[in-house]
Amino acid sequence: EAALERIEGLRAFREKQAAEMGVLDEKNDEIGQKAADEYVAVVAGNSEIEGVKNLLASVQERLAQLLAEKDAEKARIEDLRSNTTNMDKTRELRKEEREAMEARLKELAEQRSELESGNDAYDKAANDLRNLVKEKNSSRQAYFEASLRAENNLSRLEENRDKLDASLWDDYNLTYEQAVALNYPPVTAENRAEIAQNQHSLRQKLRAIGHFDPASIQQYADEKSAYDVLNTQYIDLTKSHDELIAIIARLETDMRDSFVKAFEDINRNFGSTFRELFGGGSASLSLTEPDDVLTSGIEITAQPPGKAVGSMSLLSGGEQSFVAIALLFAILKVNPSPFCILDEIEAALDEVNVFRFGEYIKKMATDTQFILITHRRGTMEIGDRLYGVTMPQRGISQAIELNVNEIEGKQKEILDGVL
Repeated sequence: EAALERIEGLRAFREKQAAEMGVLDEKNDEIGQKAADEYVAVVAGNSEIEGVKNLLASVQERLAQLLAEKDAEKARIEDLRSNTTNMDKTRELRKEEREAMEARLKELAEQRSELESGNDAYDKAANDLRNLVKEKNSSRQAYFEASLRAENNLSRLEENRDKLDASLWDDYNLTYEQAVALNYPPVTAENRAEIAQNQHSLRQKLRAIGHFDPASIQQYADEKSAYDVLNTQYIDLTKSHDELIAIIARLETDMRDSFVKAFEDINRNFGSTFRELFGGGSASLSLTEPDDVLTSGIEITAQPPGKAVGSMSLLSGGEQSFVAIALLFAILKVNPSPFCILDEIEAALDEVNVFRFGEYIKKMATDTQFILITHRRGTMEIGDRLYGVTMPQRGISQAIELNVNEIEGKQKEILDGVL
């Protein structure tokens, strides 16, 4: 930072030096012009002093050469850089030189009248003018040398800055702008020892830590961000899991209560339906695991009238079907349905049980509409409307509808007419 500040100061000083040199060049131009005017006046006033005229001509030529050299030097002086500590001295020196030049110009004005009277006074003025030009040349040369030294110093400082930037990146993986952004206090004579000691301590700690990847800081930030997102999701999922578990527990409780109530109602209806269909006997349902009703199996116990049966497998096929029909009707009593289709469920029953089945269907038909698919005559007899399919011609099927109520009405009319 001190080197950069020094560089900026040198650049500012170079600009100020260039501006001041422009002012001096203008003064030199004025001096040359006044000298030329004086030369013309002397020639006009003293035509007899040819030697003085020749001398003035040589001085004028020398001044022109110096002005040309001054223009050549001006381009080089534009790059002049000097130490900021010498700026005040240089400014004072220039001020003194300017005052000396102004005094000298005044003297030259006074000497102009003296030159008219003799060559000696003019020679003295010319010599003074040449001395002044020499001094300006010496001063310009000194400025030029100072500029070269400043350029060399600037090059060394820039080289050192590049080395420091490379070392800063190699050691700490930081750029100059990033290091400045850390806002560490600058190193001064007062805190240099303390900072050096702190630096030594930190280097020892770094050596103790060993090699590390500077990119791990960003990786940690990325991993931390991902962890925060996943942790938030985990918390949400855990909360949702707990809520779901609570909902499932509540649903299981409700399901258990609903199942137990429905099971008791079905078991009660099953016994009454069984007795009504079989004309007696007993039947019941039981759970294989009463403590866990949701996973428990269900056992059916049925004892037709006049039989002592310990297992359903000992019943005939028709009896097993009739027990299943009784269970179906028991379920329909608990949860009535407005519409029900039965597909040949009475096919295995004998004629007596078909009649009982039909009577029970007619009893339940007050609340539920039944569509029965059957081949049994007894079942057909209880229907209000029959639908059949016949094949009057080979390969052609035809649906037939028969309204049993209309037929019964016509039969009654015929019997009434006969009677």
